[in-house]
Amino acid sequence: MKIGFSLGRCIRDIVMGKISEDDVAFIITATCIREPEQLDPVIQDYMYRSDYRAGLDEKECIRVAHSLWDSNKLIQPRREGIHRHKQPANSIWVDIFPTELSDSESVKTAWENYRFMLHMTENVDNEATDVFKSNF
Repeated sequence: MKIGFSLGRCIRDIVMGKISEDDVAFIITATCIREPEQLDPVIQDYMYRSDYRAGLDEKECIRVAHSLWDSNKLIQPRREGIHRHKQPANSIWVDIFPTELSDSESVKTAWENYRFMLHMTENVDNEATDVFKSNF
């Protein structure tokens, strides 16, 4: 599963077959689209940018955009009045779970520690968390 950081570039990768739409958990976009009808002009604007979707099938790009919208995979912080974070310039995707295993012992240890902490926090009762937070 992957998290994307650019609507245009993520759609490009899906249409080009680099990423399966089924592997997308969600995409955090800089857009502020409120209605699905607003998707088409945004996608059409991206069609002429060489770093986005120049040369790709416009209908397929629009289809993918609507599919992502319909499946609630587009996260738009600006719609909630939240300033979108900055990511590295060429950062398009990150894996939720590593897809390439590392031989490095420190990477393996860090991953196991992360999974342990994730497991511990996922299983904490919300009321207990609120009580803990109110004491600090």
